[in-house]
Amino acid sequence: MIFYELVQLYQQLVRQGKIGAPGWVNEKVSYGIMLDENGTIVQLISKKKDNGKADMMSVPYHPGRTSGTLAFFLWDNEKYLLGLDAEGKPEKARERFEASKKRHLDLLEKLDTKAALAVKNFFLTWEPEKALENEQIKPDLEDLLKGANLVFYYKARPVLEDVKIREMWEQHINRKEEKETGICLVTGKKEPIARLHPLIKGVRGAQSSGASLVSFNADAFCSYEMESGSNAQTSEAAASAYGAALNYLLADTQRVFTAGDVTVTGWVEEGEGVYQDLLMALLNQDKTIQDTDIQEALKKLSRGESIVWEEQEIDPNHTFYILGLSPNAARLSVRFFLKNRFGAWLENIQAHEKRLEIVLPERVVRPYLPFWMILEEMKAPGGKDTIPPLTAALLQSILRNSRYPDELLYCTIRRIRADHNLNWKRAAILKAYLSKNSVNQKNREGCSVGLNTETNDQAYLLGRLFSMLESIQEASAGGTLNTTIKDQYLNSMCSTPALVMAQLLKLKESHMKKLKRDKPGLAVKLEQQITEIIDRLEINIPTQLSSEEQAVFMLGYYHQTQKRYERKQEEA
Repeated sequence: MIFYELVQLYQQLVRQGKIGAPGWVNEKVSYGIMLDENGTIVQLISKKKDNGKADMMSVPYHPGRTSGTLAFFLWDNEKYLLGLDAEGKPEKARERFEASKKRHLDLLEKLDTKAALAVKNFFLTWEPEKALENEQIKPDLEDLLKGANLVFYYKARPVLEDVKIREMWEQHINRKEEKETGICLVTGKKEPIARLHPLIKGVRGAQSSGASLVSFNADAFCSYEMESGSNAQTSEAAASAYGAALNYLLADTQRVFTAGDVTVTGWVEEGEGVYQDLLMALLNQDKTIQDTDIQEALKKLSRGESIVWEEQEIDPNHTFYILGLSPNAARLSVRFFLKNRFGAWLENIQAHEKRLEIVLPERVVRPYLPFWMILEEMKAPGGKDTIPPLTAALLQSILRNSRYPDELLYCTIRRIRADHNLNWKRAAILKAYLSKNSVNQKNREGCSVGLNTETNDQAYLLGRLFSMLESIQEASAGGTLNTTIKDQYLNSMCSTPALVMAQLLKLKESHMKKLKRDKPGLAVKLEQQITEIIDRLEINIPTQLSSEEQAVFMLGYYHQTQKRYERKQEEA
């Protein structure tokens, strides 16, 4: 199904003129080799943009290189077209050049256009061993040796624009003789089967040269004595099309979302890129996404209304596809492939954001929690790029508006227990998880934006009590302490409260004794608040709290703590 939809996208892009016709693909090209009629290099033309990035050009289709020697037609890297050696292996460099020479002389054998003759003369006269001494190459030699794609030019025009050469190539790529044919699993037609599938570039963590979605390199992956692509019969045309479409999507980095080891891209049926812009902005959550105009546009789309955005109409009923890919050695694995109305994706993301709403500290200037920030909170203490393997599952649950992965709860609790930092982000994550996943109505009572003074849920009350005990400790000390009972007893209190309750109440009496002497009015006020909570607790304090109950405990603690700060601000 993925290939079928990508082939449909390819055909759509061809109609829109955004991608080359069958037999052609867009690739990054850094230099043009200007030839005269004798095949001599006259000039090396830079094809780089002002930002230093290579230009995209439509070049002859290629299946991609995984190993061995395989030359491309009329374009390639410096090793194949010039025989340059940056690896200290002159024999290998010569082998690659000879492969490119044979391919070009064979394909251009019957053509006598000036451009074709110039290329043939180049391969007949060029000596790779003297390439480093060429005056036209020397100025850019250092950059070339780092790796660069080149194309041939003749009289200031790309050789690829020669009409006769283009016709020859299209006839060559579409020839059917001497090729294995079969029923294509994508088109359903009997066509030549692709032996090798195209390399996909732009997936974070994969090889820069590209990785395959489909490949068979061991007998264990093959069936019925079939080899290579015969195990997954896909026609050459379909393989070329899905590869070109996917590479086109991934090349547009502004419309690609990366999180952890997952690279996400998306596309809409018969629509423009503004759909991707909106969805990727929601996932990335840039500050501009909170602008009133954007929020109003999202509300209309969620209600099924069309809008005009950036002078383009957006129809929420258009089908939108989302594809998540991860690297796996030299291959790619599909983490998910989702299909729904564009408006439905927005509704699901907004439902997720609604579940994250929680009372915020006064200092917070960014009152929203984007996907990448959730993953940041999951990192282990001192971790740099290590993110738990829940990225794909969490992203799917948000997009589908389905249950969050249980690892989200476990990992959040582990992080809080490890560093005792129950910030608003982690509290929001716990609230969202319980709101969506918990089947226990009592546990869900603590999933309010602010403090819930009506619930008698024991875990929630224990969290509130713990916050008040910390407040009494701080008040008796006359200010903020470097270490509070949260640092010493949080882990025990949220998991086995019955074991530490007696010790905490004993400490409370000690703190209250000092507070009554120094601040009797405040002591009476705090005593009333803590008594109100204790009176609602059951006689038998729970000996152990489940993971969900620990989350409820932490929400109770967070809500009560924020209420304490609110009162302090009001008093100030």
